[in-house]
Amino acid sequence: MKELYIIGAGGFGREVADTVHAINARTPKYNLTGFIDDDESVWGSVINEIPVRGGREYLKEVCAEIDGTLGIFAVIAMASAKFKKIIARDLDEFVVWENIIHPTAVVSRFAAMGCGNIIQQHTFISANVKVGNHCMLNNGSSMGHDAVLCDFASVMNFCDITGGVRVGEGAYLGTSVAVIPDVTIDENAFICAGSVVFKDVLPNAVMIGNPAKRKR
Repeated sequence: MKELYIIGAGGFGREVADTVHAINARTPKYNLTGFIDDDESVWGSVINEIPVRGGREYLKEVCAEIDGTLGIFAVIAMASAKFKKIIARDLDEFVVWENIIHPTAVVSRFAAMGCGNIIQQHTFISANVKVGNHCMLNNGSSMGHDAVLCDFASVMNFCDITGGVRVGEGAYLGTSVAVIPDVTIDENAFICAGSVVFKDVLPNAVMIGNPAKRKR
C-alpha cells in the first residue's frame, strides 16, 4: 500500500479523496494518510474522516524521518496553475507525484502521461494523447486522438477537447468548454464555462462565448 497525501483540503481535495476510495474499493492500493494544507486554521481537523496533518513543512519533516526507499506519494488537488507550480517546485525533492485515475476513466494504452495528474470519473483519453505533469481532467471530460494537455493545465467538468488540440501550460478550461479539432490554446489562457473555441487562443487571454471571443 502506498502512503498517499492529498495536498489541498478544499472541495476538490475532498473529491480526489473520493476517487482514492473508489480505487481502493476495486483494488486496495493507497493508505490515504491525510490532507496537507497551508491554512493553519484547518490543521488538526478531520474532513470526511481524513485528518489534516499540517502544511508543506510537516510533509517535508515526515519525508526526512522515513527511509527514503519507502517513498511518500502525493498529489496536488487544486485547479490554480500558479499554486500548483509553487507547491510542485517546493516538494519535488521530497515526494513521489502519483497519478490518481478513477476506475471509471477510459485511458488508451497508446496515451502518454507524466506524473501528479488527476483523472476523474467517466473521463475519456483517446489514442496518442499526451498529458503532462500536474494536470486535472475533471468529471465527464474527454480528449480526442493526438490532443496534448501541457503541464499544470486544468480541465473542468464535461469539456470536449477534440482531436489534435493543444492546451498550453497552466491553461484553464471551465465547465462544458468545447474545442474544435487542431486548435491551440496557449499558456495560461482562461476559457470561460460553456465557451466554444474555434480559433487559436493567445497566451493569458480570457475567452468567453460561442464562438469564444477575447474578453481581455
